[in-house]
Amino acid sequence: MEERLYELEDKVQDLELEVHDLRERIQLLEDRPAPRPSLIGHNVWVLIPLVAIFSWMIVEIFG
Repeated sequence: MEERLYELEDKVQDLELEVHDLRERIQLLEDRPAPRPSLIGHNVWVLIPLVAIFSWMIVEIFG
């Protein structure tokens, strides 16, 4: 019976450590600044060639 009590105490200590670690992680995530969305997004390098091709087509049609 006493050995079972020691095992349970060890499990409780492990769970307390895990809870402490999780609280630290939560605190770190809450302290991190939120990412700001940009108007164009991350695909700006895709837009540059598309605008160039579109502009060239307009110049060819109306030029």
